[in-house]
Amino acid sequence: MRVNLGTITKTVLFLMYLLAVSSVFSRDTGSDYLSNRFTKPEVYSQVTSKFDTQDYFKVAESESVELWVNRETSSIRVADRTTGYVWGDVLESERAYRNLNESWKAIARSALLIEYYNERGILAVRGSADRLAKRSFFEATDGAAFRVDFEDLGISIGFSVRLEDSCVVFRLNSADISEGSRFSLGSIVFAPFFASTVEDEIDGYIFIPDGPGALMRFSGASNYSNWFEKRVYGKDYGIENLTIPNDLRAGRPNDFLREEPTVMMPVYGVVHGVRQNALFGVITSGAEYSSVFAYQAGVLSDYNRAGVKFIFRQRYLQPTSRSGAGVQVVQREKNDFDAELRVFFLAGREADYVGMAKLYRTEFSEELFGPSRESEGQRESGLPLAISVIASDIEKRLIGYGTRSITTAREAKEIVRVLQESKVDTVKLFVEGWQKDGVHGSNISKLSFENAIGGKNALIDLARDSLDKGYELFLVDNVTKVSERQINVNREVGINLSQSSIFEERDNKDLWLYRFYYSNIKLASRYIQEKAVGLAELGFSNLALKEYGSRLYGDMAFGKELPRSKALEVIEETLGLARDSGLDIFLFSPNSYAWRYAGGVMGAPVNNSQYLFQTDTVPFLQIVLSGVREHYTPYMNNSFFARSDVLKAIEYGAYPSFIVTWVDNYVIRDTPLWDYPSTKFEDWHEEIVRIYLEMKEALDPVIGWRIVDREVLEAGIVRVDYENGRSIAVNYTETRYESEGIDIAPRSWKSFERDNADYGVGGL
Repeated sequence: MRVNLGTITKTVLFLMYLLAVSSVFSRDTGSDYLSNRFTKPEVYSQVTSKFDTQDYFKVAESESVELWVNRETSSIRVADRTTGYVWGDVLESERAYRNLNESWKAIARSALLIEYYNERGILAVRGSADRLAKRSFFEATDGAAFRVDFEDLGISIGFSVRLEDSCVVFRLNSADISEGSRFSLGSIVFAPFFASTVEDEIDGYIFIPDGPGALMRFSGASNYSNWFEKRVYGKDYGIENLTIPNDLRAGRPNDFLREEPTVMMPVYGVVHGVRQNALFGVITSGAEYSSVFAYQAGVLSDYNRAGVKFIFRQRYLQPTSRSGAGVQVVQREKNDFDAELRVFFLAGREADYVGMAKLYRTEFSEELFGPSRESEGQRESGLPLAISVIASDIEKRLIGYGTRSITTAREAKEIVRVLQESKVDTVKLFVEGWQKDGVHGSNISKLSFENAIGGKNALIDLARDSLDKGYELFLVDNVTKVSERQINVNREVGINLSQSSIFEERDNKDLWLYRFYYSNIKLASRYIQEKAVGLAELGFSNLALKEYGSRLYGDMAFGKELPRSKALEVIEETLGLARDSGLDIFLFSPNSYAWRYAGGVMGAPVNNSQYLFQTDTVPFLQIVLSGVREHYTPYMNNSFFARSDVLKAIEYGAYPSFIVTWVDNYVIRDTPLWDYPSTKFEDWHEEIVRIYLEMKEALDPVIGWRIVDREVLEAGIVRVDYENGRSIAVNYTETRYESEGIDIAPRSWKSFERDNADYGVGGL
């Protein structure tokens, strides 16, 4: 009997696709909205403060806020003059405080916590209220300054707490740190227990910027053994060794098409009584050397607490053998930066995560989006559809390697034609693998074009066609996270503090390419600038960059050190120069420092890490970006096309995005793209059009307008309000919702003016 291996392979891949689809729909059961991938209804119970200002000294006041300090302990309290609510840390009379040991009792009443290392690299903690600490207090016109001498450690630190309008500013200058020879400073935390609560004594939550945003609602003491802590802007690969376990704190393998969300914004928040009292913290200096943390009651103490850790030193793995074995050692030189945290106080209707997002969007508008003229005129004529096509990639052959044509320039043009004839009005075409040797084989230092897809002339013709036919063409490049075939490992790879190449590996070593390297950031930046100029000269208008705006790491090659803070400067300068070359730049999942240079954000996360202690997912990121920057979903044919996913995209105001190929997936079985289960355009055409037309009907009336409010009316029913007077309500449940003039069918949405006039209704 003759066996057709191609048919068998195609069948296997199709079964993999069905398994992926079934896994998606198996979780899309109609009660998915009850999970932490969605937001729960709020409890609006009245909250009163347990604190007063007795034994505290008022050091500053503004029209809305008073700042009080206890000179003996350095404890901080803030009184909101508009509501009378007093924010504090702990009460010595409460049970939770009595359960702390003496060291942590002092930390709980401190304005500063330090983590320090001894000569053997063992980490310990102290608070500024510790009995062995010598404190000096200096009153200033707008606040207070402290000098804390940990004399037995040989560590001395000066810092200030000031009031600016309704904002309390904590600041520590690097020059105000002194150390002895035996102990070294690891990190600091300002007011570690400020705004903490005991278990579920009040209703409220901690907001953390994990993915789009996550809530940790106050609850009774739990049995969780871990807490939330993630580096702002992701790992510092110049120090952290990528071959050791990551921050998942679990044994989960990393063989996924989609990575764990990171902290893209240097913010956090705490709510005491929803729409009553909230604080919102923004790191305004030292964000690249910080992490956001949140502890739920039951982990280390019975307090729910959150804050920011500024990292001056950390341990890293120093290899001692070629096998990868090594010892943990501490950074010799501390990171040189000034730490500043601004804490804003919100009251009334603005005191929730929506109010925090609006404050961040307006108060830091220029830092995030550039001068106001750059953030205006962003309204599209209609909902854009982002279609990423894979043009080519390297392929294993019987002897050696070759290049596989996956979607030619002519076929990409045909994909757009079919979509436009299917009433997709606004198409943005992203082409990956247009370079010689494709996605995983192209030399990152050269501007080249793959002949198998038509070469340079065919891509130039595609660019001309985009102008004639009214769509936008983006060439996608990745010079940051690359395979060994794309880079000279001896000269172009970034170096970490261990003087080893910066790389990461997937757990499955049977994969063809399971190791990816991170390029030297200076070289990567130079390559981007050179390519941007070259593409602009050839007549291309748009460039999309993967990884570059989302990976922040230094290069620690001995004698050529480029710390993370300098790498950030290089990235921002490069993005500015690329944009100034005449190209519109789109970035994939960029950190907030890159938004001002981006015309659009691809792959904006829609789910958090889904740790068990995270109770809700909220669209904080999407609220901040709404009306200012285009933002697109992750690829919707990559496990994001279930009914609840489409509804979530509508609710978040995210634009649809798909990744497609002209060929069937069995054709690319011998390329590094083998684990994409289903991308053939012919198979997805009708579904893409169906999803797009539904999302277009829902979102067209609010394109380019900012979100001003969001409310979960009841479990599975969410209303989102826009500044132009329109609202979208989404029903994730299996039953019809009828209340307050809103009538929504099951598993559907409704768009209306806020006088309840109908505009459009979307259903199954």
